[in-house]
Amino acid sequence: MVRQSKLPKRRGVLLRKQVMFCAAFVAGMCEAAVNPCDLEFKLIASRRYMLDNELVISELVPGAVVRPGVQHPFMPYCTSAPTAKYGNGAVAFSAPADAPAEGTVFVGAFYPGVHFSQDVGRLSPGAAALMDIASRDGSMRLRVRAEPGKPVAFSETRAGLALDARLFNAKPVPKPPFRLSAVVAGPTVLLAMRKDGDVRFLGAATLDESPENDIRRRDFAGTLKCAAGFALPPGGTGVMERASVSLTVGVGQADFRIVTDGPGCRPYFENGRIFCTFSARAGHKYTKSVASIDPATFDFRMEGILLTSYGDDDPLLRNDAVNHLFRDSDGTWKAVGCGWSTANNKLGERKGNGLLVMESVKNPLHGITVMKARLLKVGTGISEDPYFTYDAATNKWRLATSSFVKGKGLRAHLWESDRWDGPYVKIAGPGAYDSTGCQIMDFGGRKFVMTANVKRMRPVYEYPSLAYVGEWKCDFEPYDAECSNGRIFTAFAEMPEGYPYRYVMVTMDRQNIPEMPKPNWTYGGMYFYGANP
Repeated sequence: MVRQSKLPKRRGVLLRKQVMFCAAFVAGMCEAAVNPCDLEFKLIASRRYMLDNELVISELVPGAVVRPGVQHPFMPYCTSAPTAKYGNGAVAFSAPADAPAEGTVFVGAFYPGVHFSQDVGRLSPGAAALMDIASRDGSMRLRVRAEPGKPVAFSETRAGLALDARLFNAKPVPKPPFRLSAVVAGPTVLLAMRKDGDVRFLGAATLDESPENDIRRRDFAGTLKCAAGFALPPGGTGVMERASVSLTVGVGQADFRIVTDGPGCRPYFENGRIFCTFSARAGHKYTKSVASIDPATFDFRMEGILLTSYGDDDPLLRNDAVNHLFRDSDGTWKAVGCGWSTANNKLGERKGNGLLVMESVKNPLHGITVMKARLLKVGTGISEDPYFTYDAATNKWRLATSSFVKGKGLRAHLWESDRWDGPYVKIAGPGAYDSTGCQIMDFGGRKFVMTANVKRMRPVYEYPSLAYVGEWKCDFEPYDAECSNGRIFTAFAEMPEGYPYRYVMVTMDRQNIPEMPKPNWTYGGMYFYGANP
């Protein structure tokens, strides 16, 4: 679709139909506008996923392997590979009595954002589990080495030379059985272990970000392979029970946004499920992901990941934050988000205003999607947490953000443009209080800007003036004295008739996993709420 300063006629007709449908949708449910400050959101469910709820891309299941040399061959760079015997639901790797052996077998292709894991059943003394992300010839290789009783080890090499990778807070490896995990998020890797039912932090690595070695390089995707195996002393053995490459919800889930049908508030449905974008937390960085939710039971299901590219000449598949994602009336998908991939968590390194617009022809709600992204011009200064709406009354696009104000931190702002992709100019703000996770939400036909607050307030603002209205209420708060950070990220949605709650909301706490070195972005747990007028 050609971008113009004004909506083209066909686009305007489609959008007016969409707005009319949305109005009918709301009118059919609500007899009168609702003030969200008059509602009490009741906690219905809470949970936190820790490297589970996965979408498996490829896996080695020993009992299903008929031809190992074809299905799961040793990587060609393994010149002293052990023998591998399949049976009894496992693979036993063995070294000859008079020589050490070392080798890894193919599990699946690498893509940015994957969770690579190996279930280790047994290790003889002096043996170590290995997990490689490597080229076929081994010239590019990331390696995790886990030997019981020693700190986990990590290396990144190119043509046999060590690259600028650093491992922080390496923890001792326990005795097997355990599941060894490496979660790639941008140019970082989180190392973890599932032992006796608990997920334990093992270490956090930062990778070489030089242009030729950046793990996010487009030409590395699919070319690099995930391979699992062992380093064995003479006569040593190691037993693998399973290995997999998957898309995961990470060690914490955060920053939820409901996917909408059009640039507004109406949730997009498929087969009775709504969708949200969220941050699958993995240590220093995260991968922006998509999950589906059953609004009646709050069943949460991993669906895919969202990567970005800045054009055909961009060599990277980036880990930007795709926030508000919507299906447009022409069948394409559009989004607004934050350009984290250029920033390293530092305000001064963010490009432009720190915001991006993204587009996709492919349905981005399932599998791996690469969205085309470009900078979005929003006033001056740096902004976060963007949310779209199209205002039919003014024939304008509106954007709510949390924007930095000198001496006041993050404050709610409202911006306006003739085009969905800007440039945007300010029409309201800053809001009265520190605000994060700004969302424009329709309550019975009346819009408000919903936010949260570092001091555990939950400010609600009028739309479009951003005049302070009050706070939204809940019966159980997603924080306490030990988990006190109030900068939660809320996602509200209005349900059609037949659901137990007119309004639903999903949010998170900001509890990081222990022992992760700062910056620690491993929060949080999920909380599902419902409310009726």
